[in-house]
Amino acid sequence: MTRARHLGLQWKLTVALVLIVLLPLIASAVLIDSIGKVAANFGATEARERAAMIEQVSRVYRDLVSTTKALQVEVGQRIAARPDIMNPVPEITLDRILDEEANLRAIALLRPDGSVIDEAAKPTEPDETKWRDAVVDHQFPAGGSLRLTFRVIDTSNELRALKTKLDAVKQFAQERSAFGGGLQTAFLVVMALAALAAIAFGVFAGSFVTRRIEALVTTARRVSEGHHDARVELRGRDEMAELGSAFNTMLDDLEHARGQLEYLQRMGVWQDVARKLAHEIKNPLTPIQLAVQQTVSTYKGDDERFKKLLQDTREIVEEEIAGLRRLVDTFRTLGQLPKVEKAPIELADLVEELKLDPAFATKLELHGPTEPVTVRADKLLLKRVLANLVENAVHAGQEAGNEGKVVVSWRAERDGVQITVDDHGKGVAEVDRDKIFEPYVTTKATGTGLGLAIARKIAIEHGGELSLAPTKAPTGGARFVITLPLRGPEASMA
Repeated sequence: MTRARHLGLQWKLTVALVLIVLLPLIASAVLIDSIGKVAANFGATEARERAAMIEQVSRVYRDLVSTTKALQVEVGQRIAARPDIMNPVPEITLDRILDEEANLRAIALLRPDGSVIDEAAKPTEPDETKWRDAVVDHQFPAGGSLRLTFRVIDTSNELRALKTKLDAVKQFAQERSAFGGGLQTAFLVVMALAALAAIAFGVFAGSFVTRRIEALVTTARRVSEGHHDARVELRGRDEMAELGSAFNTMLDDLEHARGQLEYLQRMGVWQDVARKLAHEIKNPLTPIQLAVQQTVSTYKGDDERFKKLLQDTREIVEEEIAGLRRLVDTFRTLGQLPKVEKAPIELADLVEELKLDPAFATKLELHGPTEPVTVRADKLLLKRVLANLVENAVHAGQEAGNEGKVVVSWRAERDGVQITVDDHGKGVAEVDRDKIFEPYVTTKATGTGLGLAIARKIAIEHGGELSLAPTKAPTGGARFVITLPLRGPEASMA
């Protein structure tokens, strides 16, 4: 079932990518034939029009050349018919003719043998690249000739260029049918390559994404089946990796909350048991004590050994009854813990009040931040937690052979307030670390094993936690850590 869902999502992604890529290409493929034909016909029509225009220009050029030649012959005839041309005045007649004829560049009179009788020419201008000379000879009836050199535009290059363009336009018009087919083939090739690329990328991307989603689903199922230590591993720094990290953080928080809830449930059961035991034990204690006292006081015999036995029995019974009374008081305390009533508390003031107890006054060493730290807490209950931890720390130091100094530190962090209590004892044995907060578990000879259990219950009911640090304190002993939600002065009043 999981595999089918995986393939479904993967193929949906693949099909979506293929469609996204192919839709515009398919539309282009459908229209490309019509577009190609229209473009080819338009190009052919344009080519025919350009060809007709080029041919017309060529004809105009040819007509211009013929007209120019006829004009040059007419000019030659007119000049040859002039009266002064047969008896020219040297250096006057020919120059005057050049001035009168604008397109005439040079003029010469030749004998029958071709020798020059007289000639004249205009100076050559700097830019004559677009011009050429056209020579026209006019024969005289009596012999000799008149040679005229005209300056005309060089049209040979223009005619060659027009012929080249005309040939290219005609060739394009003839091959217009290949234009549309080639373009359509190119589009089909692009479509095929794009489809293959989209399919390959879709399969890769779909597989990559769905594998990571499947990892999240598998981890969630394992947690729901009772494997509370299951965690997902997603590599990378993208959104999916961040989701996996947030998912693991959520599982850690749920595991911690589940542990706290189970602890509170166990403590609730112990509270019920403690209330019943306190009631059942307290009632017979006084009759027992009175009965023993009466038995001792009513003996009037002179047997010293028996009298001493009765006295020892009385002392033992009274000592045990006193111990039972202390135990009953502890049971009553556990069974009648008051409800947490939070109010703004300045942490430094609360810790300073611990020094008012003569047993702690000379043994406390306090380390707090310069800025005030305010929390919302039940002052009496939180003070009870600190007093219990300090008392245990003093005993641990004294059992280790020192005076029992205790270091209490606190600081505000990003996610809450942390209070640490460090002792100079021997630390907590590894075998006792997992059960040290369980009710009736103690490492002290005179302890009841309820102090730490009650202290942790109070911390949890404040929305925090009481834990044993994984490593020893800088003092060499154990370090107990209280964490509480951080509330600033303004937030505390809300």
